[in-house]
Order: sequence, then structure tokens, then C-alpha cells
Amino acid sequence: MDYSEWAREYFLNAQRVKSVIDKKVSRLNDKGLTADDKKQLNSDIKEYRRIFYELSRVGEILRDRAGKVKGEA
Repeated sequence: MDYSEWAREYFLNAQRVKSVIDKKVSRLNDKGLTADDKKQLNSDIKEYRRIFYELSRVGEILRDRAGKVKGEA
């Protein structure tokens, strides 16, 4: 697997996490949620956002490395 492929995998996984975040955010609007449910959802969203940004950051690093490797060839 080269850096470009590896970067694509990270970006793909970041998009998957983003869709989970979007679903959880939309659940926050449910009227039947208790305060504890909202607190848990907010905590989950915070953690998934951290994962999303980490996957995106690593994907960018890998994409940059792929460009540098191609430039050296």
C-alpha cells in the first residue's frame, strides 16, 4: 500500500465517523431524551469528533508524504 492509498483509507474512515457524528447530532433534537441521555450523546459526539479530526490529520500527513515521495522519484 502506498501513501496515497493509505491516505484515502484514512479519509474514508473519517467520513464514516462523520456520518456517525451527524446521526448523533440529529438525535439530540429528540424530545424524549433525558438530561443524562443528552449528556451521554454530547460526550459521544465530542469523542467521535476527536477521532474524526485525528483521522483527517493523519490522512493529510500521508497525502503530503505521498506528494513528497512522488516528487523524489
